Amino acid sequence: MNVSSPERIMFPEIGLTKAEMVGYYETMADLIFPFLVARPLTLERYPRGIDAKGFMQKNAADHFPASIERFEVPKSDGGTTTFPVITDPTDVPYLANQGTVSFHIWTSRVPDTDRPDYFVMDLDPEEGDVAKARLAAEAVGSVLASFGIDSLPVATGSKGYHVWAPIVADVAWENVATSAQAIAGLVVAAHPEIATTEFLKKNRHGRVFVDWMRNHPGASVVSPFSIRPRPRASVSTPIAWNELPSTNPDTWTVTNMAERINDLPVWPDRSVLPYAAIEEAARNAGVDLDTRFDRFGRET
Repeated sequence: MNVSSPERIMFPEIGLTKAEMVGYYETMADLIFPFLVARPLTLERYPRGIDAKGFMQKNAADHFPASIERFEVPKSDGGTTTFPVITDPTDVPYLANQGTVSFHIWTSRVPDTDRPDYFVMDLDPEEGDVAKARLAAEAVGSVLASFGIDSLPVATGSKGYHVWAPIVADVAWENVATSAQAIAGLVVAAHPEIATTEFLKKNRHGRVFVDWMRNHPGASVVSPFSIRPRPRASVSTPIAWNELPSTNPDTWTVTNMAERINDLPVWPDRSVLPYAAIEEAARNAGVDLDTRFDRFGRET
């Protein structure tokens, strides 16, 4: 495709140009497209490169092509947000050419956005504490497996890991959100020395924050194979469980992903989310499921 300002430096530390960034998304379009298609997107844009000010774009621009559909969502304070929803792999490099560095997705699809088909846990450590992040990710995977849920870790390209579990889209948001809170609580109950559900960093005391809030209506998570606005142009990359001990969150980048493409793990099949059993187990373990939170971690 014709790239506007192709020589613009998007990642100054490694000299990565806009043409190279768009080229990455052209090459990876068939891999990232299945994660993006039919989902409301939030575009993390840095039109002048990551050293300049970026912004999160939720509303589809008027000039976006017809292949990018619009999905209106009412705002709590009135009005609507009109999210872009892509329908064609060529939409991926097109949006990269608009300065999109990262693609953030809903965990449900249009039109039935009330039924999530992904369950995602975010393991957020203190900067540089990869060892605890790995232990927390393993703990999440183990708890999910105890309920018959297959999952896969993702090296986020930032400072931690995500654990993704494809689920059958037959459970309402409320039950998915409660299950996520329950799973987080069970992980913390089993590993209080490494994991916490404390929102405030000052109260975490070096423990990994097990963030379940991606599993709420309107919340989003960075898509696998998205570039992150980090100095080395690191990429959010699925890894196998046996790769977790040797793979840092930012191991894979735009410049070395070609080595990874033919060695990706098999994505898990969709699991049924046994939300009632998860909630019961958490309550029996003393997990507080009655305090409700919005997607920003504020008590409601």
